[in-house]
Amino acid sequence: MTPLRKYGRPVAVLSVLFWIVLFLINFGHGAGWSGVYSILIKKTSTQSLSCFFLFSALGSFVLNLILMFFADRVASEKLVQLSFIGFIAVLAADLAVLRAEPSFSAPCFRGTLIFLAVLIISVPSVFIIQTWNLINKTFSPKSAADIYPLLTTAPLIGSIAGGFAANRMPKFWPTESLVATWGACVLIAIAVTAALTRLLKQSGVTGGQSAEKTTPADLARNFKDGFFHYKSSAFALHLSVVFISFWLVCTIIDFCYAKTLDKTYATSEEMASFYGGYTTAANVTALLIQTFLGSKLLKTTGVRNGFFFLPCSQILCFAVMLAAPGLYPIVAAVFMQTLIGMSVQSNSVQVSFNVFARAIRGKIRTLLEGVLNPLGGVIGSAILIVIGKLSENDALIVEKILPYIGILFSGVWLAAVFKIRKSYPAEAEKTAQSPDPRDQNDAAEALQIEQTAAGFWKKSAKD
Repeated sequence: MTPLRKYGRPVAVLSVLFWIVLFLINFGHGAGWSGVYSILIKKTSTQSLSCFFLFSALGSFVLNLILMFFADRVASEKLVQLSFIGFIAVLAADLAVLRAEPSFSAPCFRGTLIFLAVLIISVPSVFIIQTWNLINKTFSPKSAADIYPLLTTAPLIGSIAGGFAANRMPKFWPTESLVATWGACVLIAIAVTAALTRLLKQSGVTGGQSAEKTTPADLARNFKDGFFHYKSSAFALHLSVVFISFWLVCTIIDFCYAKTLDKTYATSEEMASFYGGYTTAANVTALLIQTFLGSKLLKTTGVRNGFFFLPCSQILCFAVMLAAPGLYPIVAAVFMQTLIGMSVQSNSVQVSFNVFARAIRGKIRTLLEGVLNPLGGVIGSAILIVIGKLSENDALIVEKILPYIGILFSGVWLAAVFKIRKSYPAEAEKTAQSPDPRDQNDAAEALQIEQTAAGFWKKSAKD
């Protein structure tokens, strides 16, 4: 019996619609971002990358900090729709600026292009986080253990298809066509989300929308409430180190990757084609893992142990970069980042949010993924800027300095993961004290998953 049949037709329909939305988001990103990224590098040069990473992280930080006022207060589906519409407007503005390049001065054109690229990378964090907020409120941990690995195949398949489009389309059309494709995907996602919203209302899932009129004072209290619950949760605090470290380390790897690609390929079309081909290869591998092993890995390792894989792999990859500098070790590092991040790590992250009480789940996710996660990007970008000022030798920075910094922060990340082993079940036990029966059920199911995984490893050790 497949997981969708096990939980009945309503759950199956909701799962399919969520899958389609996630697919469209990631197909658009897989095709569109390679175009935006390649155009940005070729139009503004890699000298602007450190500042771009910094402002991109700051953009996500600010947008989601504002969103903290509305999380669990305004329906997640409404926030998704509004952010979709805003994103389409940003993409349209980016295409308009590219067409009107001769009418801009060189500094104004570069500045405008960087500003729009910052918005293009920041705004999706809003609709991605809110989509997963809605998913967390729709499924319990028990169903999530079966359904989330299936849902996370949607980003993988979308990225594969988008990567293939990015690899092929520049051979026939200008790179700007990839940006237009992204906009078309988001338009379709708006229609699917509208259908999803109707079904969620029929099933009683409201996304946390208050029946009373929301005042500015209510929003301010909602904002403070999110921080109060965050500070009182050891698991949330440990997760914050994981999220900050993740973006910090990824920023370092992405910087090394971009610098090396720029030296290797002469045009944005060549770079976009390689980027698309790599995206396809990495995501096909992750998809195979998710399809055949995703649910089994989650149930046998448990949520807590799933957090160990990515920081360990990043430490190993940085060590390889030190031992054998060049394009392929950096590509391997990005490959592992994508492979594990989109499979084992993603499963643990998404299911772990179900351990928080429903009344604060959206706030905690928005704070961790939307506010604190990009803070790691701010720190990483600041490190890149400082190192760039101190050294004019890009090869020295990429091959000799940044891998050591990557190992350091991956080690900090790994230390936080060890602490999660105790704080995760403690959070579940706290949620079990909630007066909401749904919270009690979620906590019991979360603990059962960990107990089953522990029993599996004890049995394996005896055998």
